[in-house]
Amino acid sequence: MKRPLISRLTACLALCCATGLRADPVTIALAAPEARRVDLAGEMTDWDAHKQAMARGADGVWRTRLDLAPGQWLYKFVVDGRWVPDSATSDHDADGRGGQHSFLFVGEGAWTPLAAGGGRVEAWQVPSAAFGETVKVNVYLPPGFERGQPLPVLTLLHGGGMDADQWWRTGHIERYADRLIAAGSIRPLVIVMPSSNGRRYEGPAERFIVDELPAWLKARYGLAPTRAQSAIAGMSMGGTGAVRLPLAAPQRWGLAYALSGYYPPELVEQLRRAGLPVELVMRCGRGDELLPTNRALVAALRERGQAPDYREDAGGHSFHYWSQILAETLIGVDAYFRR
Repeated sequence: MKRPLISRLTACLALCCATGLRADPVTIALAAPEARRVDLAGEMTDWDAHKQAMARGADGVWRTRLDLAPGQWLYKFVVDGRWVPDSATSDHDADGRGGQHSFLFVGEGAWTPLAAGGGRVEAWQVPSAAFGETVKVNVYLPPGFERGQPLPVLTLLHGGGMDADQWWRTGHIERYADRLIAAGSIRPLVIVMPSSNGRRYEGPAERFIVDELPAWLKARYGLAPTRAQSAIAGMSMGGTGAVRLPLAAPQRWGLAYALSGYYPPELVEQLRRAGLPVELVMRCGRGDELLPTNRALVAALRERGQAPDYREDAGGHSFHYWSQILAETLIGVDAYFRR
């Protein structure tokens, strides 16, 4: 009988230097004595493109050592051609393709959990007439939240093939919010993370988020924020949704914060003609294959006199990039709420 794969992830980490440009080496190890070949594939290797061969030790443990910059990194092991997550850690989540990926956080940063005193995330299955079934919704509530407390609300959208868990179980948005609130960098807010039930943010998903979700938030938590206290954000397909959904509900949100979105030509043309009814912040990595669509949208909006807050950064379409800008995103949303 074959021994089960037992993986072990160890990070020999110290605080990053003041510049934040480097981290101490990270050793990743997998106990698979019967394997013939093991590779590490993840955001640090551009997944399959540059997957890194691991070396087998006399003890049957495969290891690789590499320098990783601070932030979050998603990864898997490729064991004799079979892609598997790191089953020895609880830091894993759905990969959007029917499997699981693992992840680690390197160094200290806004992603570091508080020792105590943080908020909480509540997971719900919300009935939806638009879908004809329930919808998974996760809600971050800040420390000390009480029903009816007049807090601002950020609607946070996940990417394609994923669901409401992406920002929670993978992105750990609650860690960022807890730490920023504790530091006084942002004021308490509620973050609602709806699922799209495997669809784009149109049709049933649009009707659920625009019409049904606000009614549910009011009934469940007593939340009824004004437009000035409502923002929408997302990454990848969620970035697209953060731009598209305000077109269906101009009075719902006052700010859209779109990270690494995809903007098809028809949406770009629609916005070139009609404009966008909300303030818009856009961020995208210069190594992101979606960068041309971001530039096209910015050019179209500027053509009609709108000037989104747009910036291109080092990075690609990855949680490593998003981990670097999540704190900035929450601080930017809070700045809008403070006006």
